[in-house]
Amino acid sequence: MSVRIVCPKCSAVINWNGSDTVTACRLCGTKYKMHPKSQANNRAAKEMFMPPVGRGQADILTIPSNREVMGRPVLKTYIPKNWKYVSGTSPDRYDAVSNPIVPTVMYASPDGEISVLYKGEAFYKHIDMTPATMQLQNKMDDILINRRNPTFLRMRSYMTCAEYCDTMAKTLPLNNLCAVKEEHADNAEKQRQRQILENFHRKGFTDGSAEWLRRTYKGVDNSGRNVIVVAETRIVSLIKNTVMQMPQYGGFFGMGMMPGMMQQTTERYWDSQYEMLLAVPENRYSEGLREFERINESIRILPEMNQVRADILAVVNNSLNNIAMDNMNSMNRRSQIIADTNAYTSNIQHQMIADNAASHNRVANLQSEAIRGVNTYYTNDNRVVEASTSFDHVYQNTQNPNIFAAQQGNSLEFGVDFEELTQTNGDYR
Repeated sequence: MSVRIVCPKCSAVINWNGSDTVTACRLCGTKYKMHPKSQANNRAAKEMFMPPVGRGQADILTIPSNREVMGRPVLKTYIPKNWKYVSGTSPDRYDAVSNPIVPTVMYASPDGEISVLYKGEAFYKHIDMTPATMQLQNKMDDILINRRNPTFLRMRSYMTCAEYCDTMAKTLPLNNLCAVKEEHADNAEKQRQRQILENFHRKGFTDGSAEWLRRTYKGVDNSGRNVIVVAETRIVSLIKNTVMQMPQYGGFFGMGMMPGMMQQTTERYWDSQYEMLLAVPENRYSEGLREFERINESIRILPEMNQVRADILAVVNNSLNNIAMDNMNSMNRRSQIIADTNAYTSNIQHQMIADNAASHNRVANLQSEAIRGVNTYYTNDNRVVEASTSFDHVYQNTQNPNIFAAQQGNSLEFGVDFEELTQTNGDYR
């Protein structure tokens, strides 16, 4: 008995006969190892691969594969009757400034020939392409080409809607893919764009522009069948001017602290608000486009999802703020250490200069005294007096500081009214 299962990679239907140990998806070629040992195993395989089916009305979805939102209503969408659907998250749509949870829904017709992929909003900070980032981009292309992951989302480099749609379409395993039609924003879409830009302006963005595009492609699948692909997205390009105060650094040799400077930086962000991708055989294009548009019109992100995103981003932002505070404190400590070191070095150098100057002064004074044949003495009232080198002692009267006495040798004693003076040895105060 044949068991109908759905390929988890492309959502195409796989008809497994229940006995083969290996089966392959006819659309993408992915092989799966099966376990046909018993009917119980057949049922387990069917339950593993077979997603739920739609009721032809709007349903509220959860994301059971993500622990942050498990069991919580996060998205509301119309699901065509008897269509299979799988909800999940897109792990390659996250960075430090992005939405930490980007919901995805894969819809597939009962026979698996029509598929619709929805991915929610992702917000990125633009990275300018330089030779270094281009080299990294090329390496990532080589690594990821077989996985069909759009590397520009990992690099965060800004793309137009047309480039974005091209990248989405190229993720499908189709040959001879080429764009055949473009649809641009109508008046209703332009009004939505104005409202979106006003919301970003209230969040602190100084400038921005929005673009919407639906692009239709034709291609050929591995079986040679013609396939129509429709890619649609809305991208918002945003500018934010940030004013930062540069840290203060210590000066050299006692110059003190340099004042902090204000610097304005312009940062560019871009927001892929959603993306939708339809793949349908050419002969069923009208049917597939009708369901694609009904799904597109119905999808709504519920407040629960926004709250979860806000909670996770709050944790991320708190961590970033703590890191920034630690870095600032570290720089402040470094600046203080530099300032203290410079002040200490400056004081030592000033003292060395002063000591050197004093030494030169003493030598000059002693040379002057030798030439003139005198010695100099400190008086009790902080003066310097000179006496001939023929005298061995010089005294000052304690009652009258202008009266001095001098003697040769130690033959005289002048009594309590005189106090002997100390020789300066060239070190004048």
